[in-house]
Amino acid sequence: MDDESRNDNNEVINDEVDTCVNDSETKAEEYGESKAMTEEEIRAAAENIGASPYAGYESRENSYSSYTNYDYSTSSDAYNRAAEVKKPRAFKRIMRFVGLATAFGMIAGGTFFGVSRGLNAVLGENSFLQTSEEATEKNASTVLKQLGVSNLVIANTSTTEAKGFENNAVVDVVKENMPSTVCVNVSYTATQRDFFTGRTTSYEVTGGGSGFIVGENDEEVFIATNHHVIEKAEKVTVTFSSGDEVTGTVKASDSNLDLAVVSVKKSAISGDTLLECRVATLGNSDESQVGEMVIAIGNALGYGQSVTVGYLSAKDREITTENVTKKLLQTDAAINSGNSGGPLFNVKGEVIGINCAKFSDSSIEGMCFAIPISAAIPILDDLINREVIAEEDRGYLGVSLREITEDIAELLGMPSGLRVQSLIEGKGAQQAGIYVGDILTGINGKNLPDYDSFVSEVSSFRYGTKVTVNLKRMVNGEWTDMAIEVTLSKRE
Repeated sequence: MDDESRNDNNEVINDEVDTCVNDSETKAEEYGESKAMTEEEIRAAAENIGASPYAGYESRENSYSSYTNYDYSTSSDAYNRAAEVKKPRAFKRIMRFVGLATAFGMIAGGTFFGVSRGLNAVLGENSFLQTSEEATEKNASTVLKQLGVSNLVIANTSTTEAKGFENNAVVDVVKENMPSTVCVNVSYTATQRDFFTGRTTSYEVTGGGSGFIVGENDEEVFIATNHHVIEKAEKVTVTFSSGDEVTGTVKASDSNLDLAVVSVKKSAISGDTLLECRVATLGNSDESQVGEMVIAIGNALGYGQSVTVGYLSAKDREITTENVTKKLLQTDAAINSGNSGGPLFNVKGEVIGINCAKFSDSSIEGMCFAIPISAAIPILDDLINREVIAEEDRGYLGVSLREITEDIAELLGMPSGLRVQSLIEGKGAQQAGIYVGDILTGINGKNLPDYDSFVSEVSSFRYGTKVTVNLKRMVNGEWTDMAIEVTLSKRE
């Protein structure tokens, strides 16, 4: 290597040495070392490279140098020095990143603290959840109070208790009134005539509805239900909320308003069930407001007591069934088959209606109906206090009747009702002046369009009682309404 090249090389080394000295001092400061390398130590280390440890390296170096005009010993030296310089620079980058992250964390923490202090100034010092269970409940209630929200269940990791449900009005109504509601199951024998052979076969038909306790005396418990639930019943079984089943008796019914009363002897009810039973509280449906919440309890589909909830949709809805028009309450609480006769409660736990019907159509949703309790109370009172008449003492009209349905009446051009087919001589109807061909429509002004309801009404009176029979008679080519007083006979 000539002198000029050597001088140039020395200048490079000097520059590198100065850089390393500065970096060494900086590194010592960063690492906290007690003493940095001196300039002489660094220069000695840079110049004392020494011979290659590999044999023949110098001769190859000389031949390559002539071709590339590059000093490999200088390159190796510079590489080692560069490596020494890069180490503290990489550490600087790491420390710079850590410093930036720390600064970001401090800024974010300060921001959160500032926001917290600002919200505390608005919502109060204890608005945010603390670590203790007591602080959690206190803070949650404070926030809800500030937001105007109440009756919410606040999640708490330290407990699984659901708070707020003890004040649920529907739950309270159901708990209080379930013991006053019952299932009313009936059975009767039906006959069917074979079209080809003419033979008649008999089979048992079962059905079910609902009811609720409306009164009691020393011997009996009285249950209100619908007339259509028990109208054909030969056997009535009452199931209380405890699960006890007791045989009941139809005391009386009113087909016009679709009401009936079933009585159960207290002696047939177990002591525990009797203690649990309670008479339902009757409200005033006239004072009920459209839009208020209502709760229906009943024996839906015969599965046992169940609960549905809705609102009072309308009052005084006129519904006509079997030529009888009733004014009913309308609700969207589901009233399904088996709910008939069950109570409709308001949120106070008062009965405001007796569930009786629903519109069933693919295009209709939530149109169910109940008999207003204000209209039902006097009828139920009469049914409860009506004398129970032994079968041999029941009144008898003395006629043979054929039911004329609306379809038949339209086809024949005559009124619907019960056509007198024949009269028994000497009995009440014949003596009062009722004729064959008259169409009977009711008793004492009560519309009784079907055979079962008419016979049931007549049988509810003791023989010898005078009743008014409402009928239609053909006079001068026109059907004319008439009312004839008849003294009921005794069946023989």
